[in-house]
Amino acid sequence: MAISENMIGRALSFLTLAAALQAQPTLLPEPHFKAIEAEASGALAKDTIIELGRFHRVHASPGFHEAAQFIATRAREYGLEDVHIESFPADGKTTYNSFRSYLGWDGRAGVLTEIAPSPHVIADFSKSRVALADYSNDADVTAELIDVGQGTRPADYDNRNVKGKIVLAGGNVADAHHEAVELRGAAGVLSYQPNQVTAWSGDYQDLVRWGHLSPYNTRNTFAFMISLREARDFRNRLAKGEKIRLYAQVTARMQSGNFEVVTGVIPGTDPSAGEIVYSCHLCHEKPGANDNASGAAAILEDARILVALIKAGKIPPPRRTIRFIWPPEIAGTMCYLSRHADELAKMRAAIHMDMVGGDPQITKAILHLTRTPASLPSFVNDVAASFGERVINGASRAAMDADLSDANFSPEGTKDALLADFHSFTMGSDHDVYEEGSFRVPTIYMNDWPDVFIHTNGDVPANMNATKLQRVAVIGAAAGYYLASAGPKDADRLAGEVLARSGVRLNEALQRSLADPQRSRDIIDEANREESEVLKSVSNFVPETAAEIDRRKPKLSPPQSARGPVPKRNPAVRGNLDVYYYDYLKDHVNEPFQPALQGLLAYEALNLVDGHRSIEDIGRILSGAYEGIDSKALLDYFHLLEKAGVITIMNM
Repeated sequence: MAISENMIGRALSFLTLAAALQAQPTLLPEPHFKAIEAEASGALAKDTIIELGRFHRVHASPGFHEAAQFIATRAREYGLEDVHIESFPADGKTTYNSFRSYLGWDGRAGVLTEIAPSPHVIADFSKSRVALADYSNDADVTAELIDVGQGTRPADYDNRNVKGKIVLAGGNVADAHHEAVELRGAAGVLSYQPNQVTAWSGDYQDLVRWGHLSPYNTRNTFAFMISLREARDFRNRLAKGEKIRLYAQVTARMQSGNFEVVTGVIPGTDPSAGEIVYSCHLCHEKPGANDNASGAAAILEDARILVALIKAGKIPPPRRTIRFIWPPEIAGTMCYLSRHADELAKMRAAIHMDMVGGDPQITKAILHLTRTPASLPSFVNDVAASFGERVINGASRAAMDADLSDANFSPEGTKDALLADFHSFTMGSDHDVYEEGSFRVPTIYMNDWPDVFIHTNGDVPANMNATKLQRVAVIGAAAGYYLASAGPKDADRLAGEVLARSGVRLNEALQRSLADPQRSRDIIDEANREESEVLKSVSNFVPETAAEIDRRKPKLSPPQSARGPVPKRNPAVRGNLDVYYYDYLKDHVNEPFQPALQGLLAYEALNLVDGHRSIEDIGRILSGAYEGIDSKALLDYFHLLEKAGVITIMNM
């Protein structure tokens, strides 16, 4: 597609406008932003992480209950109102929109001992909670150890008799349990499942991965978790012909329980203006410091900051109610939104924090301020950028030039620059639920990636940087407070900010289109569509911005619309189709299948179903926003959704 001169001129005019908007550093009045900076404490946030790290916070478990009580107590102390813990049955039967609950777990004890030929304790749950895989059950077993490689494929068991034995397996522990125990009669699993894949995978041989068996499978026996170094030693000994006998003793059981969600509010002055949500997830292994005691601590610190400043008269009470939610990851958010459709209707935006404290010198982490998906373009990305740039740039000037005018350090942290960026949409946490096509709550998602210690016994409070936590808390408190307070007085400034940043994005789209001629038309059409939706979102949020946006916005060409089959969503199927251990499609399609689309593209394909777009329209949006997509694969995926009752396909 040829790029017209008016497109280039339009983008350049926006870049000029962007430069003119630097006079005011952020969207908030400077005294309000400075008050937030002065009140924030990374040391307090790190103290909260240390406290939460004492609990093994498995969904619907005693450890999670203790953590929830701790958060509720601290939230009340900090001055949040209507603080309470809500319970949702976790029984394997109760459904919450598109999610069927699973069982809770009570792990009491688990010891794996080598009894011959070299007696020693291999794993002990009392000393390390990741030693025993979640959803293991009672066991008292003496058995021989056998190496099955990855243990996740039928071929791994060729010429191996594993009945009554404990299998040493390197693949996904739940899959290995299925193949070895459920299908072939093994007694249990000794797993060295690797950590998430990063450039440092395999470098930390003494880490022990947090493992999970299926929380739906009451036939689970047990699985113990060991490090790669220990596994290699066992494999070498077995390869030399040693007969290794182990004794497994487990006191644990899967049982009906409750998903618990902690919530509290800062009341707004205008009940009709809606709510802004702060979200995190409270769950994960002990200690689970970055994932996600850090996010839980950061939004608690934001609650403390805002309540303290409002009470001191340093900032006015917000126009919109601010709600704080601490759930078990994804499942708890699904439960909460299912019960509180009234609150969902009031949610104007969310701020979600999942892993925000890792010291990059230790964890290798980069903090990402992640944008909303292409299916939900929103001005909240520009709000995040306004405050994120202020904090990131201030930290850089302090580190490089000793310019302390915008310095933000914790006495217990470092003085390093903040290693952070603004990132395109990625999945993997509760923001997936808020931004799903049934709910459509635009979310500012703050997250570390990578983290070499995620989901291991190495995710400890010592890895957390108090200065980074403090800076994250400032960004979160400022962005959330602005979203909760924005009104007519902010219209001109907000409109200008969004228009300027919109122009920058259009310019970036022009550059991408020039670099990819095959997708050029899709990229330009998608950029125009997204920016039209962004401008509409700010007009809807603060209607007073509409006149200014109409006066200054460019004439964006509407994307070409293609006819053909049009998918329409079944309103009875609300929410994500893939929730932790639950796969809606597998539960509702009574035949073997392999999804033609998976992950991000599958998520976005369904999100884009609005009853008006054709399948071809959706394909063009995906191509322009993400990557070229095979039209047959897209059509096959929609037919699969139709088989599951998620959509109907209408021939237009």
